Formats: sequence, C-alpha cells, structure tokens
Amino acid sequence: MWKRVIALAHRFGFTQNEAAVIVFLSVVIVAGSVLSELRTSGASPRRDIREAYSDADSVFARRANSGVLRQSQQHESTEIPTEGATASTDAAEPRQSVRIALNTASAEQLTTLPGIGPATAEKIIAYRQEHGAFRVPEDIMNVRGIGQKKYERIRQFITVE
Repeated sequence: MWKRVIALAHRFGFTQNEAAVIVFLSVVIVAGSVLSELRTSGASPRRDIREAYSDADSVFARRANSGVLRQSQQHESTEIPTEGATASTDAAEPRQSVRIALNTASAEQLTTLPGIGPATAEKIIAYRQEHGAFRVPEDIMNVRGIGQKKYERIRQFITVE
C-alpha cells in the first residue's frame, strides 16, 4: 500500500518525504476527529457562557434583595419602601426594585448599596444627623466619599421618602 501512496505522490509531484508527512497529518486529523466525536457523543451539551453568567447573576440578585428585606423585617422601626418589589426568576431581568430610604435607613441597610461600605454608611448617617434629612436623592453627593460615579451606581436603589 505504501508503494501505491508513493506512486500517487509522484504523479502530483511530491517527494517521498512529503508524501510521508501528508499521510501522517491525514492519520492524525482522522484520529482526532474520531476521538472528538467519541468524547462528545456521551457527554452533556456545553452551556453557553452567557447562560451561566445569567444564572449566577440572578442568584446574586435574589440573595442581595432577600438580605435587604430580611433586615427591614428585623428593624421594624425602619421602613424600606418596596414599591413594585417583585421576585423575578427570568434570567433576562434578575433585578428587584427595592429602594432604601436615605432618611431612615440604618448603617446595615446602607451597606447593601453597591459601593457603600460600613465607613461610608456611617458618614451618610453622620451627615444626616448634622444637616437634617436629605431633600432629594442627589443630596447624597454632599457626603464625603460619594461622587457622581458612585451616585450613578446607587441612584436606582435610593429614595428620600
């Protein structure tokens, strides 16, 4: 059979070494294809990476919002308006619309806001005690450590009611 391959290679103008390389590469490609097919035939199909991230995001959103709701139940004196708060299991819309009232929220509740840690929460409370209630949500930018970028991240989660 090798003599037939060499004769065919000579017809196309290949040398014996070139014919050997072509045969070797052909065998490797066929073997790789067969092995790949055998591996995937019994395996579960791969998930799209966007689907995996979407699942993780919806779990995170549920846990984050349930923590906010749990804290509001523990602190009965502090109200968190839950206008339109609906649990969404749809992966495309994993958020809930729970808003934190800046004028009545505790430090624990303020730390649930994105980018607000314990130190910044204490600064918000100190500012509120020193200057009185926030009149509009934009007033939170008067607190040291909260600028335009941080305000844009938390704007949808805060209210001054």
